[in-house]
Amino acid sequence: MSEPEPRRYAFDDFCVDALTRQLLRRDGEVIALTPKVFDTLLQLVQHAGKTVGKDELMTAVWPGRVVEENNLNQNISVLRRVLGTGAGGHRYIVTEPGRGFRFVADVRIDENDTSMKSVGLPESSPAPEEKNPRRFGEAASQPRATEEKSGGARLAVIGAAVALVFAITAGWIMHARTPSAVAAPTLVVLPLRTLDEATSENALAEGLSEELITRLAHIEGLRLISRTSAARAQQDKFDLAQLGERLHVTHALEGSLRQSGDQLRIDLRLVEIPGGRTLWSQEFDRKLADVFAIQREIAQSVAQVLTLKLGAANAAVEADVDPQWFQEYLELRHRMGDVKYFTARKEFVERAQALVTHAPGYARAHGLLASALVPALRPVEISADERAEAAKEAALALKLDPNQIEAHAALAVLASLAEDWPRCLDEYRLVLKLDPSGSAMRAAYAARLAGIGYIDEGLQQIDIAWNADPLNFESITLRGWLTDVKGRHEEARPLLEMAPSELNLNRQWFNAVWRRDFAAARDLAARMPAQDKFTDSYVAASEALLDPLRWPDVQSRVAVSLASVV
Repeated sequence: MSEPEPRRYAFDDFCVDALTRQLLRRDGEVIALTPKVFDTLLQLVQHAGKTVGKDELMTAVWPGRVVEENNLNQNISVLRRVLGTGAGGHRYIVTEPGRGFRFVADVRIDENDTSMKSVGLPESSPAPEEKNPRRFGEAASQPRATEEKSGGARLAVIGAAVALVFAITAGWIMHARTPSAVAAPTLVVLPLRTLDEATSENALAEGLSEELITRLAHIEGLRLISRTSAARAQQDKFDLAQLGERLHVTHALEGSLRQSGDQLRIDLRLVEIPGGRTLWSQEFDRKLADVFAIQREIAQSVAQVLTLKLGAANAAVEADVDPQWFQEYLELRHRMGDVKYFTARKEFVERAQALVTHAPGYARAHGLLASALVPALRPVEISADERAEAAKEAALALKLDPNQIEAHAALAVLASLAEDWPRCLDEYRLVLKLDPSGSAMRAAYAARLAGIGYIDEGLQQIDIAWNADPLNFESITLRGWLTDVKGRHEEARPLLEMAPSELNLNRQWFNAVWRRDFAAARDLAARMPAQDKFTDSYVAASEALLDPLRWPDVQSRVAVSLASVV
């Protein structure tokens, strides 16, 4: 009879429980991992000390499926962040260039199991120090599912009474945790500084910084921090040490931009973190029409300095484009990034339509109009006429440029509105292939996955977005909500409480209800803004949770709230 696979694998302060599929700390804390991330870790610890090829790992983690290597790399990145570093500062997971990954910790079978032996190490290896493995076993055997089902009958009644309230869309939250290790050279492109406060110059500087991030994200083996976190780091005046600690970057690209008519002067330098050593610097005195060639030169220089390889996407050249069209496009995109966009959306759509009128052969103009009509993160109602116009503009953009990112993003939204989920997900995947560092689009993709039942896959995408954009609300907020949806209410609670309360009161309310802290739910409802059309429903439901005789009032309040928005 073959020997059964061990149940628990212990190393340093961690235990991997293959039966309950949990990663635990010595003190019993459960560290949440998505299923595919856990599968990756399990494969590595089961082969500790040996190099596991990338193809072998992908076959084991995604059996019977064809997936991109980037999915595996992101899993490794998440694991390195969660596990941190081992003794002597060495990472647990070592990359073997061109071969795969090797788990270098001294992994042992938990002594609560049927045997005690090293995994992938000689039998003569020294015995580990006492690690109280019983704590691992006790934590792993906690009846989580049973505990969460207690009181289920009462909550089912509550859920039925306020089901319509639970359908309300909520705001975004901030996750307190930050990545603790870096999987690869990691670069933050800080927004280019300007000497002029003119909107056009600021828009150009921001736009060129964003364009650089998208282009540099295609350098093989380089991880990019998303533009939102980069902008926030500059706004908060992070020094080099803070960039390293908060963003976990190894390098920063910083510089300035000056514009005089059609002339540009861009000064750039690539800095090593934390030391601050300048690895590369260059001044570009060119015309605005040369901006795409400048981007290409910068990408080539960064890749060469970091001894990395340019991806195929960097070979693309945007030819025959009027530089004035490009600048107008960047200025309008800059304005659309403002939160005021959703309160003045009609004005932005009209400006995008004007750009299309005088630049009919410009793919970006058509794509921008399509995305203005059907925004990916959309707290707006979208009419049938707007859907039709967006579809037409997206088609025109893709006829001019099959890789136009905003056009594909608009098609993803249109497919979701039509509940054409295969097309929707395919479009999101294509957008993320074209713009790997686009954390907002990745969060939108995660939301769509979760919305059709793929919650674990959604969480995995959120973790990828979090790694790229650790200072942004969007993906972290969604992670907190989905953690709550998964039934991990105590784990979700601190995540939800870290958010600005005005953005997150209803999410916190849901969490309080499922934790059966009804007094907290009542307090949260009392803090909701009076102008919110569902506030009365939340208040009534909170009172009824404490006094069941009030449930008839909840139903009438919900009906009034729904009537006000239909």
